[in-house]
Amino acid sequence: MNPIEHARQTFFFTDLDGTLEDSRADMTAAAQRVRVALGLVQREDASITPHVNRGMRELYLTCFDDFLASSAARGASFEAALEQVRLAYEADYLAHIADATTLYPGMAETLQGLAARGKVIVITNKPEHLSRALLAALGVKSLVTDVMGGDSCAETKPSALPLRIAAQRHGYVEGRDAAFMMGDTAADMACGKAFGAQTIWCAYGYLEAAPEPTPNFTARTAADIVSIVERR
Repeated sequence: MNPIEHARQTFFFTDLDGTLEDSRADMTAAAQRVRVALGLVQREDASITPHVNRGMRELYLTCFDDFLASSAARGASFEAALEQVRLAYEADYLAHIADATTLYPGMAETLQGLAARGKVIVITNKPEHLSRALLAALGVKSLVTDVMGGDSCAETKPSALPLRIAAQRHGYVEGRDAAFMMGDTAADMACGKAFGAQTIWCAYGYLEAAPEPTPNFTARTAADIVSIVERR
């Protein structure tokens, strides 16, 4: 091999919530506590949980719509009220980042296997500092090369921009290096395909049916992920 050439690398881009772990209980509980702190009554968990994995702005708009409306009625700026919700939620959630959240069965071993084979980069719409704190609390931060959160750059999934930025940061060379994108949602599959990665749908996650665009592979368990990448 020419000494100036570099060995082929493999990049494992992965979603966080619904792929590495299930954080719905902690995110729902945080919303309930913040509602009380803002002087609101708690709602049924079933009315909050479906919104906690659709992006933070969606969570704030749907789970605190009454607070935002009452703030507007009092003449307060909508964006100021939204920022108040964001700050309160992020502080509360960070303080309870892994009360109930756990890795999916076998995921620690899977991440160890992927890290031994290449670079593991988390691509999530959760804020970066919360994502890093969660990975640390779950004991897998050392296995992750980098994290791109929902506030890490100008665009979020389904845009492929977070992947492109992380790839450039860590020396990805198109046409030489291999790339996979693991996730449980359509946004994960879309950003992976837009980047040019092989996509792996994690069927054990939050969705019951395979998303569009159609993934290249399906993992029924965390262990399936290593089996898939070993065959490629």
